[in-house]
Amino acid sequence: MQDGFIANIELVDGYEFTLIVYVMQEAYPAQVMEKIRSIPNENKEYPVIVAPYISDITAEICEKNKIGYVDYAGNALFCGHSIYLSEKGNKNVNPNRRGLVSVFERSAEISSLILREIFYDISKVWKLKYLSEKVGCSIGQVSKVKDFLCRNAWAEMTSDGIKILKPEEILAEWSRVYGKKVPEIYACYSLDKPADVEKKLMCMKEQTDIDYYLTGFSGGVRYAPVVRYNKVHVYISWEDIKEALTFLKCKQAPDGQNLIIYPIGESCCIKDAHKENGFSVVSPVQIYLDCMQIKGRGEEMAEAVMRKEILK
Repeated sequence: MQDGFIANIELVDGYEFTLIVYVMQEAYPAQVMEKIRSIPNENKEYPVIVAPYISDITAEICEKNKIGYVDYAGNALFCGHSIYLSEKGNKNVNPNRRGLVSVFERSAEISSLILREIFYDISKVWKLKYLSEKVGCSIGQVSKVKDFLCRNAWAEMTSDGIKILKPEEILAEWSRVYGKKVPEIYACYSLDKPADVEKKLMCMKEQTDIDYYLTGFSGGVRYAPVVRYNKVHVYISWEDIKEALTFLKCKQAPDGQNLIIYPIGESCCIKDAHKENGFSVVSPVQIYLDCMQIKGRGEEMAEAVMRKEILK
């Protein structure tokens, strides 16, 4: 058998079965799904996939399809007859995972801009050339994002372009990776109530021309008013923060903060920001990413915005 081997197993109770081992150099979800489709469904045959690295998504796919797996770190699943073996959580020494997460990292600005453009309308089939021209990047950079999404079976490449298949899974993984790096923030205290702080931000823009962009609960309620909140989250440019604090009459505080200022680092965080009832608000995608990092009812807000604005 090419790229694998077959072994006939006989247990002490006399039960016999055939172990079919498929060795793969890479086991991305899309590749594993393709491999599974090619495996014949025969009684008393138990297929097992062996690869250097098995992701959680790939492991879930194998388990749902009653396929065993083993990776080089010892993570494994075997379930047949009277044998059940499961080992999870072992970290690969060198799983070469950079390509798996880089498009979701905060520092991957071009990839983030491409993803945000796609998520502006997930029902659309996006041509790679259009995305390249819209974002202002090379076709190669768009192809990198496309390959990443397709390898993980979150999207497919059709004759007309790239089509998103599983937006919720993309957003969930994106927020998980996005949250690994905690951004620098200005945690402040104001004597004003959240609604009054937000009105002051609007006045600040009118009187000083300092831009602000509501996010977190402050931004989320402009899309889906599902929670009450007592803390304002807002994006302001680095160079404007000192003047903004003076205008808002608030100061940094070690505790009791009710105003969180995110300095604008990469411009992708304010892509597709717009006005909602007179307030400047970041995009639904950014609301989702930021709310997923907020303890309490952050996930609830993120879910509501996703359902109403992203999956519409």
